[in-house]
Amino acid sequence: MATVNITINGKSYTVQSCRTILQAAEENGIHIPTLCHFQGIEDKANCRICVVEVEGMRTFQPACVTRVREGMVINTDTEKVRAARKATLELIMAHHAVDCHHCLRIGSSSEQSLDPVFCEMCFWCDCERDGFCELQKLNREYHVDVLPYIQHEADYEVDNSLNSVIRNPNKCIKCRRCVDVCGKVQTVHNLSMANRGRDIMVVPELGKSMADSACVRCGHCVDVCPVGAIYMKEHKDEVLYMTHSYDVNTVCQVSENVVSELTKLYGLDDGAISMEQICTALHKIGFDRVVTDEYSKNESARQAAEILENMIGKTPLILTSSKAVKNFVEEYFPDMKDKISFYDSAQTIFGRTIRESGAFNFDKPVKTVNITNVKEMGAEAEETGNVDYVWNARELYRVFLRTGGAPQRKSETGFDTLASEDVPAVYPELLGDKEWVLTSEYEETSINVNGSDYRCAIAHNLGQVRKLLEGDYKNFDVIRLLA
Repeated sequence: MATVNITINGKSYTVQSCRTILQAAEENGIHIPTLCHFQGIEDKANCRICVVEVEGMRTFQPACVTRVREGMVINTDTEKVRAARKATLELIMAHHAVDCHHCLRIGSSSEQSLDPVFCEMCFWCDCERDGFCELQKLNREYHVDVLPYIQHEADYEVDNSLNSVIRNPNKCIKCRRCVDVCGKVQTVHNLSMANRGRDIMVVPELGKSMADSACVRCGHCVDVCPVGAIYMKEHKDEVLYMTHSYDVNTVCQVSENVVSELTKLYGLDDGAISMEQICTALHKIGFDRVVTDEYSKNESARQAAEILENMIGKTPLILTSSKAVKNFVEEYFPDMKDKISFYDSAQTIFGRTIRESGAFNFDKPVKTVNITNVKEMGAEAEETGNVDYVWNARELYRVFLRTGGAPQRKSETGFDTLASEDVPAVYPELLGDKEWVLTSEYEETSINVNGSDYRCAIAHNLGQVRKLLEGDYKNFDVIRLLA
């Protein structure tokens, strides 16, 4: 790969010629702020927060789309660059619903004097992304305290028609991340840009409500939104009320996928928080029983394995436990629905086990909570009722801050046992934990069933699901579809 020599902030670097200024800076530990940029999605320089000075160029250049070239001299943090970024932030805020940082709104504090941890414990600020908002973080970095422009807040109606994925157009900063993920990665093509100029906005299909649109409730638009324009409905207060009620028993299932995110939110090193410490903290805030999702995941895989072993070799076998995949198939591939074998998700198995088996012999009504970072689980719970509530790592973090339940300061206690019979993992290469990715190429693997090898494919996003269902499924014996 060809390389070029460049200078960034007075230091010389050799980088690959295909890199953008942003990529070259990141690879060498140089911070350039971004807002519309998201790793894995094609940059379009929508926000202009990442502008830098390049010697010989008359205007500032967006680092996310400007390619490096031999001898380029770049300055990323001069006073003029910082002033330009701050001006851009002020313009964005002039059209952004400011319902965060009550202290700033009433003029009793400056951005720099606010303690982020204290703000997390405050109930005045009413944005779901307060404390996690990328725009808010940049306002801190660039000292945006007082807005020099008259605010032109739109008064769009909040779309809660799905009662799970919620849209608040008043907070949208038009970064297009959700549009690109929905269209180019998930290939649902539900979100798009409408109107022009100051009135430009993200809208669902043909301006419909989310409930009437093509949305399949995968939740990945929520994952990439930098502000509070799209979010999953939260249930912190309802669940805390239940955990402190003498008339209800509460059981929660914790997935290991929340540990890494929770550790990052606390600003700790990997491994600083264990599952057992989270268990202790959850008991501390009032949950009667706390279980891992190991049994539920293995039981879900066992169901899939039973289908696989009964049907292998008869037809290309397509398996999924995802409600979002089911919605996607019904929307775009209705003729394929009968060719897909659906099995229960771990969340469904958890909820059913608690409610129907009497696992803990409760003598009061039971409420179930699944704690997971998989966003589609919130929509699945809302649509199927398989559990009462779903929390993600961010909700868990807020709850711990507000209740003093910091897990890193707790002793380690063992989890409660969901079922007496251990369910062994089966076909882990096919049915084990898999992560969502932005790439278009699905995973290929093989499994051995009763002494014979079978070719398998695993779709890690809905774009890969589409590619397989449009014809590639014929090249495989077994296919697993994830959203």
